Amino acid sequence: MTNNSNLRNDVRTSIAVASTDELADELLDEFDELNKRFYLGDYRPTELSGGRFGEAAFRICQYVCTGNYIPLNKKLPRIDQLVSQLENTPSASADDTFRIHIPRTLRLIYDLRNKRDVAHLRTNISPNFPDSSLVLTCAAWVVAEVVRIFHKCDSVTAQTIVDNLVVRRTPLIWVEGELVRVLDSSLPYDDQVLIILHHLQPDWIENRKLFKWVGYSNFSAFQKNILSQLHTQALIHVEGEISKILPPGNARVEEILSEQRKAKKQVNQ
Repeated sequence: MTNNSNLRNDVRTSIAVASTDELADELLDEFDELNKRFYLGDYRPTELSGGRFGEAAFRICQYVCTGNYIPLNKKLPRIDQLVSQLENTPSASADDTFRIHIPRTLRLIYDLRNKRDVAHLRTNISPNFPDSSLVLTCAAWVVAEVVRIFHKCDSVTAQTIVDNLVVRRTPLIWVEGELVRVLDSSLPYDDQVLIILHHLQPDWIENRKLFKWVGYSNFSAFQKNILSQLHTQALIHVEGEISKILPPGNARVEEILSEQRKAKKQVNQ
């Protein structure tokens, strides 16, 4: 499994090189909060927290472009004004990533926070999920761009670093060292496998570990009846002795978590 503590320190160092220790901590703290809210299914706060992430990222752009930034305890200008100011920075003074691309991406995050109706009608899967997914994707791209430029690596490597930084927090999972358990043993084995892979993504996980963690009786039967079926349905990808969740598998886990929250709410009523 990925050593997130060391990786986070490396990412923090890259961001601090681009800006300051204060801004590096602020950006990563808000990025962590975005991920925590998203993977707990708390989508509306994800959208709201996206604005706080944007405030830190805008200040990093200010610092890169001008050598100064508005203090964290001071209010930023209107977004259109801020974007315009950064775009008008002489191109020789800063990379277009900080002058143009990141500010425009941050404006999208702000628009989702300020102009989208987050009070949707109730359904089994929250309509806020697509909005929050976009916020999280944009935030991850921003962090990856900072890492790419100041960690001096290509965009694929930078995005992989940021993807590995993300710690999934699935409420149904218990982890201690090399032990992983799904806390609802009534769930089918295939759902338990998906939940574990969702929680541990983007890592590839050994099939024998999955077999052990879900408590299946026979490894050969587990490969045939569970892993092979999930692979055929394109919910996971099995590559030899290891497996990894695919986007449709993530969507299925979101359905499971939504069903769990709905059932819990009905019990509490």
